Amino acid sequence: MSSSEALSKEKNRIALLIEYTGKKFHGSQYQEGVLTVQQELERALTILWGEPVRAIFSGRTDTGVSARGQVVHVDLPAFRPPLSEPEIFDLLWRVNGIVIKELSVVSMVNAPENFHARYSACEREYVYRILNRSQRSSLLKDTHYFVRQPLDLKAMSCAAQALLGEHDFGSFKSSNSDTSASICRVRRAELLNLREGQLEFWIAADHFVYNMVRIIVGTLIDIGLGKRGVESVSEALAKQDRALTGPTAPPWGLTLNAVRYPDHFRLFQL
Repeated sequence: MSSSEALSKEKNRIALLIEYTGKKFHGSQYQEGVLTVQQELERALTILWGEPVRAIFSGRTDTGVSARGQVVHVDLPAFRPPLSEPEIFDLLWRVNGIVIKELSVVSMVNAPENFHARYSACEREYVYRILNRSQRSSLLKDTHYFVRQPLDLKAMSCAAQALLGEHDFGSFKSSNSDTSASICRVRRAELLNLREGQLEFWIAADHFVYNMVRIIVGTLIDIGLGKRGVESVSEALAKQDRALTGPTAPPWGLTLNAVRYPDHFRLFQL
């Protein structure tokens, strides 16, 4: 194989850090006939590069779910050299001038050929926001799940501690989810009481099953309302029964906060 042939087989891969609000998007992954984050990002990059571009996401987010730290990788057209810093700066401005205002590319870097936005990830972190007060908020209606009844935050925090460590989260996945492994190692599960009834549930793990965070939140809210006991999270983990967990909380309170990778990739400071 000649040196030119070898060069043509190399991938000039770039990684993008993007954020978006979920209200207008039917999820992150491409779906025929509806607006998705992937469709909008690929549209902009295809315009700029003059040929079709495929964007690979770190993972899917559902309709209505937002992201602050979603990671995507794309490959530059064949024979294109890696982007220089001025080119990256220029491309960021240009792509953000094309996509709709609910999506923005925060950062862009050249990535190693063996980097994969999904399969190289070692941890994902989500935050779910709840507004717990007597009256709704017009300012927070698109980002917080409004719960009018008082919540027992101490009971919710105590129950959340059972999530830490490695468990089978089969009880916390939707019945229509795929058959992927449900063993997850949770590093963080923390309920924060910020101000004026604004609550945040933070969870970080090496893997998540479909709707896991929203079902966990629904279960914790049931516990906070006194509908379930503090021990119900531990019981659900032990017995692997979806009937032992709460309802699926609505999507608009959920944000993908960060996707983390091994240090040797040296991509974004997340």
